[in-house]
Amino acid sequence: MANKLINCKTCGAEMASNAKVCPQCGAKNKKPIFKKWWFWVLVVIIIGSIIGGSSGSKNTPSDPANNNETTQGETAKQEEPVKEEESITYMHYNVTDLLDALEDNALKASGTFKGQYVEIEGYLGTIDSSGSYICVGAGSNNYDYFLQDVQCYVKSDEQLAQIMEMSTDDPIVVRGKITDVGEVLGYSLNIDSIN
Repeated sequence: MANKLINCKTCGAEMASNAKVCPQCGAKNKKPIFKKWWFWVLVVIIIGSIIGGSSGSKNTPSDPANNNETTQGETAKQEEPVKEEESITYMHYNVTDLLDALEDNALKASGTFKGQYVEIEGYLGTIDSSGSYICVGAGSNNYDYFLQDVQCYVKSDEQLAQIMEMSTDDPIVVRGKITDVGEVLGYSLNIDSIN
């Protein structure tokens, strides 16, 4: 059986398809990727994972009672956050109380305030131009807390509308959950409401 002729990809000269190098320019004659053994092994693995992943996610209820339990469980999960919001108690702090605690002992401040729902009273500092966050700090004339504030992340369009009507150094009360406390970045809070 005669060898099939192909053109060299480098110089264009004709050569045998099974030649290792081009007789004209010496360039290597590489097999196409689909002719390599590892390519087909990879294809089989990918197809197997796709088929295995999709068959594992199929929901085939064999018992209607189990299906109802799942639906009721999902409904309970959806209702749970609403009940949780109604029972939240916010601890009131002046922003300077939080900043003092952080300066005294960052580890203790983290243990005390991280995960706590708080109501922070202070003055509006930085207003992020993209509307992602605001900062609440002491008044700009209070140099004891220069460049110290609580970064508060905006969660709703209603909150953005409230912020749009405010100016830097306006008194503000923010309610939310403190999500992080660090000695360098200070406090991070997710806003629930602004007063």
